Amino acid sequence: MPLRKLKPVTPGQRHAILQDFSDITRRKPERNLVFGLRKTGGRNNQGKITTRHRGGGHKRLYRVIDFRGRIGESGRVVSIEYDPNRSARIALVVYNDGVKNYIVAPAGLKAGDLIKCGEDADIKPGHRLPLRKIPEGVQVYNIELIPGMGGKFVRSAGTLADVMVKSDQHAQIRLPSGEVRLFDIDCMATVGQVSNAEFKYVSIGKAGRTRWLGRRPVVRGVAMNPVDHPHGGGEGRSKGHLSQSPWGMPTKGYKTRKRNKPSDRKILQKRK
Repeated sequence: MPLRKLKPVTPGQRHAILQDFSDITRRKPERNLVFGLRKTGGRNNQGKITTRHRGGGHKRLYRVIDFRGRIGESGRVVSIEYDPNRSARIALVVYNDGVKNYIVAPAGLKAGDLIKCGEDADIKPGHRLPLRKIPEGVQVYNIELIPGMGGKFVRSAGTLADVMVKSDQHAQIRLPSGEVRLFDIDCMATVGQVSNAEFKYVSIGKAGRTRWLGRRPVVRGVAMNPVDHPHGGGEGRSKGHLSQSPWGMPTKGYKTRKRNKPSDRKILQKRK
């Protein structure tokens, strides 16, 4: 995905670096695979704000993505499309029986390519196989945590994981965070790297474009009064020495991960 830098006709365009969407082959999504998203404004079913700084933004249609794959089936890629709900590109696949599905597109996939899901699939980008059939050293994405559950790991733009060592029951995989984790040998994974790797270089350029994404302004705690935030108040400007959330929870280096999670047993090397 090439990027484009705007001619700075306005101050908001001076530092903007945007996607040019030249890799998109179709503009409108498949009608049978989308549904409308209702906006919550960050509020729960009681009307209370549970996630701050949400609201507004452009209307979006949710594309239903097949993270499992149709085992034993092969299909042809019809188009590469934009998805407003994720950073990666998606691909529309038509299988031999006429069923259409969206998948997370790997880098290099083009309209007209054939993809396959199953143990007899080739080691090519976009093909989905169980880990027992994927050789060591191959890059994969969209990895299942539990066999048959559908891909949960490594799905955002440009990410990939490395198959390191395999045994009779488990495969060691290095995730993009640096964490090394054991996966069941029967878990499915897709060969390749997630598309749209240049997404991390996008620079929004102006506040309005952030509002289009549904993100509202964030006010610094040190700019508030003491009644509103632990960092607030003081004579003159100050720094928040003990960095806290508005409710007094430490926010730098304070571990919030629950202890003894069932999946912790599979972590061989932590990401930090």
